[in-house]
Amino acid sequence: MLEIDLNLPHSYEVEEIGDFPGTGRFRDPVIHFPRPKEGREGIGLWLKVKAASGRSWVGVFAFGYSSSIVFCRVLSLPDPNRLCVIAKGAAYIVKANEPEIWDQAPVIPVLDVRLVPEKGLIVFSDFTRLAAYRDGALAWLSPTVCWDALKILRITTDYRRRGIRPHKFDHPRTLVLG
Repeated sequence: MLEIDLNLPHSYEVEEIGDFPGTGRFRDPVIHFPRPKEGREGIGLWLKVKAASGRSWVGVFAFGYSSSIVFCRVLSLPDPNRLCVIAKGAAYIVKANEPEIWDQAPVIPVLDVRLVPEKGLIVFSDFTRLAAYRDGALAWLSPTVCWDALKILRITTDYRRRGIRPHKFDHPRTLVLG
């Protein structure tokens, strides 16, 4: 099931494509994230995006992981022209009016995602690492912070207690954002 969270200001509309047109062809261009390997063109999360400029396109976002622990979600970002699409463990940051400008987060499967709008960040976690994006580009990638089951407990920007507090039962520690 897809969750769409567009709570931050944004300059686009997004909707899940439920049914294919009877003709089998879309009026808007179809863009694959990433470009599909041979014979795998249709596997992924299908979304229609309409930018404020009027440009519309259909995105096919490849799934990243086969497990019941992953999810599908669309998030607006601190940059109102970009969106984040999480497709079963794979996270993509895409410029709505220029979908050719995109990146895939280096953590797979994405198990948690947190927005830090006051810092212009989106933070992803997998089993052992964290990655943060700002303005559509990778801001930082943590080293391995635990052996397994990483959980983000808290994100704070209070300068006295700033950072991300991941938790692993045997080894909690705080990562400070610079």
